[in-house]
Amino acid sequence: MPPLGIELKRLRVERKWTQAFAAREIGIQQSYLSKLENSQFLPSEEVIDKLSLCYGVALTEFIPQTVQAVNPLDRFTKVAAFVLLLALLLWLCAQFELFYPETYFTYQAKQAQFWVVNVTQFYRGERFVEGDVIYEIVGERRVSRFENRVILVLSYLLALVGGVLLASKRFLNR
Repeated sequence: MPPLGIELKRLRVERKWTQAFAAREIGIQQSYLSKLENSQFLPSEEVIDKLSLCYGVALTEFIPQTVQAVNPLDRFTKVAAFVLLLALLLWLCAQFELFYPETYFTYQAKQAQFWVVNVTQFYRGERFVEGDVIYEIVGERRVSRFENRVILVLSYLLALVGGVLLASKRFLNR
């Protein structure tokens, strides 16, 4: 079976058409037809339909099957990339505590001879008054919640699965 370019040229010459006339009949540029005939380009399905209609033959059999199936990122690689991307996003969410942040603020005040400590999840400023007691902030503490640790472990597992998928893909392609 001859390549598509040779077949296109044979069909055009058989009808005694110039490239310019054939290109007008097909509905494409003459330069594009020249490149198709010289096998510099492979036409899209739409152009193949136009060529088939103009020449009255089915041209799909002249397109190499390997070219039709070429896909730089096959489905397996796309899944592995998606899993790794998801792992990265989950890791970032867990590290920066985007879903489950928790910070405790510690305030203290001197009341008579006792120190009064107030621990709260809400920032109430450098100083705040509650009743007749004036509290001052003495510190804040970020607490890692259990949910963030679960998300972190899940991100590590997904990264491991994505790495195994990519490694197995390379191993299978040998």
